[in-house]
Amino acid sequence: MFLPVLFIFFTFFNWFSSGTIVSDEYQTYKSSTEKCEKITIDMCSDIPYNLTIYPNLLKHTNQEEAETDIKQYEMLVKVKCSEDFKFFLCTLFTPVCTIMERPLPPCRQLCLSAKHGCEDLLRKFGYEWPMIFDCDTFPNNNNLCVGENRTSTQPANNSKDAASRNRLISKPELECPHTMKIVSKSRYSLTVANNTIEQCSLPCQGNGFVPTFFNMQIRNYLRLWTGAWAVACCLCTLFTILTFLIDLHRFEFPERAILYLALCHLCVSIVYMIGLGAEDSLSCSAVSATKSALVTQGVDNFACTAMAVTHYYFTTAGYIWWVILCFAWVFVTTLKWGEGPVGHVFSSYFHIFAWGIPCLLTIAMLVLNNIDGDVFTGVCSVGNLKPSVLFNFVVLPQIICVVGGFVLFIIGFISILRIRSYIKGFYVLPYYMQSQSELGLFALYYKLNIWNTGLLVGIPLDVYMPNEAHLASPKIEDCVHFQQKVWVP
Repeated sequence: MFLPVLFIFFTFFNWFSSGTIVSDEYQTYKSSTEKCEKITIDMCSDIPYNLTIYPNLLKHTNQEEAETDIKQYEMLVKVKCSEDFKFFLCTLFTPVCTIMERPLPPCRQLCLSAKHGCEDLLRKFGYEWPMIFDCDTFPNNNNLCVGENRTSTQPANNSKDAASRNRLISKPELECPHTMKIVSKSRYSLTVANNTIEQCSLPCQGNGFVPTFFNMQIRNYLRLWTGAWAVACCLCTLFTILTFLIDLHRFEFPERAILYLALCHLCVSIVYMIGLGAEDSLSCSAVSATKSALVTQGVDNFACTAMAVTHYYFTTAGYIWWVILCFAWVFVTTLKWGEGPVGHVFSSYFHIFAWGIPCLLTIAMLVLNNIDGDVFTGVCSVGNLKPSVLFNFVVLPQIICVVGGFVLFIIGFISILRIRSYIKGFYVLPYYMQSQSELGLFALYYKLNIWNTGLLVGIPLDVYMPNEAHLASPKIEDCVHFQQKVWVP
């Protein structure tokens, strides 16, 4: 997943770059009011020269105007995307003062060196190198210009002094930006770069900012795609349930487990259909200090909580019923139990196991406040903003159920092959042939179900792994600091 807070920085970046253009005629740029003055902008206080001249190449008339605009690029300087980017900025915003009658521009090679590295970072978020930094507008090194800085601007110190200086410039404690700060009294938290920020959540739309993860077109497509499959799943499971209810007493275990599987998937599909219709009203019901929509967390919204409980409970129960289905099938095919005895002996235990374990996990989920909204589907579920919760409560139980069911399925399938080889060559009654055909179709259903469950396990696992990497990235921490500085109430 992407670095959510860094999007806000690039929006300011793009706004400024689109509103200011470097003059193509800086070679003839003159002003009768030009004069040297000492550099007071903090970012440029340690460059090799300390005198500047205004107006500069960006048409700022004083250092106050230049400092306001140069701060928009402070985070690119801090993440050190290029070793020359800071010096390049200063040559534009605080040009060196010389005996010439015009500001001295940076060389094209200096611009290209600054562009290398920083341009790739911009493109990751959908932005191009801004027009005000167009390297083609700057002269080559053989002309009069400011070249690359390859000298140290700080005196050499011993390791103890360097360590002390590093401690002094260490980053302050992370605080939630106002655009992401929750006004609700309910407990919210957001983990960024392995630091937990209280009363904070991710933006859903951004109200003019770049949206969290992907663009709106892709997110709308994902929501419609999920909703379409939810409708298809709802129709299929309804047909299955009605088929069982016509003559329920006819079906015993293992067939009856399919009824409960269908019931679980029906409830889950209804949740996704509700998410499709509700759009962001449930998953993004939280409001920030700037009145922008944020991802819902915890039990702040009753409808969101009910949706998350339903989704998690029946999803987990569906996986357990899959294990029970394979378990009962092994007793019938391998241990030669009849369908009636399996249901008579184990039916109560099956229900306690299948409905009880999801109930305990759901209670733990509520107590630990692990509910949050999903900006892609519009539903509320578990672990969308907490990768560790997603792994422990969703991915790990699903892996256990899929692997356990697969082992039982293989045992039962081998038993069927042995039975078929044993009766080969003997006269088989038509009824028995029909039973074998139905059993073969039943085995085929097992294979398809294993493939589906394996795919469903892969989806949250695929979400977990990049989420963990992105939310632990040090660059996100820098961007949260930047968001605190650029926000204007």
